[in-house]
Formats: sequence, C-alpha cells, structure tokens
Amino acid sequence: MTPQKLVRKERIFEYLDNIVRQVEDIQSIQVLSKEFFLDQGKTIQIKAIKYSLACAIQDVSRVCAHIASALSLWKVRESESEAILALSDAGILPKEFAEKIKGMPAFRNRIIHDYLPNEFDAIRLFETLQTLDDFKKFSKYILNWLESI
Repeated sequence: MTPQKLVRKERIFEYLDNIVRQVEDIQSIQVLSKEFFLDQGKTIQIKAIKYSLACAIQDVSRVCAHIASALSLWKVRESESEAILALSDAGILPKEFAEKIKGMPAFRNRIIHDYLPNEFDAIRLFETLQTLDDFKKFSKYILNWLESI
C-alpha cells in the first residue's frame, strides 16, 4: 500500500470544513479593533474568539500531523510545528508559508491556557486575527495536494 493511500481524505475534509466554520464565526463579530481587545467589558466575546481560533489552529495541526504520519515524514511523533515543516519539506506547503505558520500550535497553547491577560497579548491576539487568510491559504494548499494524489 502506498503512503498516499493511508491519507484519510474524508477526515482531512472534515478538518478543513471546521477551519472554515471557525474562521466564519470569528469574522461574524463585526468590530475587531485593538480597542475591542483591550476593553475589559468584552471578555465573553474575546473568549469566544480565542476558542474559535484555538479550534482552527488545532485542525491545522491535525491535518499536518495526519499527513506527516501517513507519509512517514517524521520518524516519531515530534512537535506539531515539525509536522507543519515536514509538509513543506515534502512540497505540500510552500516553505515560506510553513515558516510563517509554524508558530500556530504554540500560540494555540497560549490561548487555551489563557496566557493572554495583558495588553501586549491582547494586541498580539488582534494582530493574529489580521492573518485569518492564512487558514484559507492552508486549506487551498492541502486541497491542491489532495487532488494530486
């Protein structure tokens, strides 16, 4: 059996669909300004944004880990960032793009463990939301690769 046959396309499609839903949920909040993230009265909305962002990042990690494992791109379960870079080494993701998003899993951990209590991290969260198109780009690269196998 070829490694490509071990790739569960239907599972990857589920993850990619969930990424789209999470990003749409984030974008449904109309006012996403720096002031919004610094406003202590917006706690519930910010938690909802953080949750959706963490879920989207988790699905990026799941896709990368699944493909890296199926294609034996890593010998043992390494970090999620390494899975992203492994897809770059295999030509599935462009190297520059993989380098850009490899920090997503670490940022997800900051979100999940609620390490975002201060002004610097609130602004970092806001800045991260300015790159939501990275999720669309990621999905496009993965879908293009899936069509080729």
